[in-house]
Amino acid sequence: MTILVAIVGLSALIVVHELGHMLVAKAMGVKVTEFGVGFGPPLLKKKIGKTLYSLRIILLGGFVKMAGMNDKEEGPESYNSKTAWRRALIIFAGPFANLLTAVLIFAVVFMGISVPTTEIETVVPESLAADVGLKEGDRIVAVGGEDVASWRQFQEAIGDKRPGDEVELVVERDGELREYSGALTADERDPERALVGVKPKASEENYGLLEGLWLGTEQTGRLIGLLGWFFGQLVTGEVDLYDSVSSPIGVVGVSSDVASQGTSSFVQLLALISVNLAVFNLLPILPLDGGHLFFIAAEKVLRRPVSAETIGRVAAVGIALILMLFVFSTYADLSKIFTGQPFIPAP
Repeated sequence: MTILVAIVGLSALIVVHELGHMLVAKAMGVKVTEFGVGFGPPLLKKKIGKTLYSLRIILLGGFVKMAGMNDKEEGPESYNSKTAWRRALIIFAGPFANLLTAVLIFAVVFMGISVPTTEIETVVPESLAADVGLKEGDRIVAVGGEDVASWRQFQEAIGDKRPGDEVELVVERDGELREYSGALTADERDPERALVGVKPKASEENYGLLEGLWLGTEQTGRLIGLLGWFFGQLVTGEVDLYDSVSSPIGVVGVSSDVASQGTSSFVQLLALISVNLAVFNLLPILPLDGGHLFFIAAEKVLRRPVSAETIGRVAAVGIALILMLFVFSTYADLSKIFTGQPFIPAP
């Protein structure tokens, strides 16, 4: 059952991506000939206006067909007849829809979480807090000489610092103010992020809508930064490709495991995958969205459209690269299944 839930959740993210393309295409005056959910023979079809909506037998993702994009249809409603900025908006709408989905998912999650206070509930071992002697029940009142009245202010005070930076803390303990100082430690999941090493005690109130949206946006932005760092590590060879890539087999496997742990964990994983889909699709490789955006930008620089022959050759190389990645990631996932290795290696 959890595998089915995982497949439906992942397919929904792809449908959201294609829905973004379709809605903006319609807004830009491009005729959308078909919007399909799934692949294979259609189970249901319904034409509304100029668009055929279909539900297909294999419920894995979806697709959108626009006049003039993958055919030779011409006219004022064709994709190719639109100005560069309109085409760029249509292409970017897919990744943007995935990013927006991630923001909304995280916002809902945050709205269900109690607002953390500056009172310390847990001190992380081998951290600045543990080294200088902070204790459970201490309340942080100042960082670097600046007063902090909320956990958010505390995070902002630490946010621009790097691991190894010295920081001064003022805490209240048993009605008395005490000063501590030490070097910030690094987050194991993000070596560029500095940590004090404390976990806050929650209050009895929850985040509101606007706070949830802001925190959801921050979390999405943080994930984009982490993915950028990961791609850099991948290019320099500092992370292993075998352990770092996943085919649909691995993604469904991990999603199924997380789905069994509860709804909150599963939807947060979907948000993470949604950000991954957006970032991956923005890579400047055809037939990905980033490849289309690259050639739209090249058209503006050259002041003329790039020839269809050139685009075709570049697209062929891009398709070959994506197929190679797909084959390699599938091999990696299958070998992990047969050898009993986890899809995601332990840190």
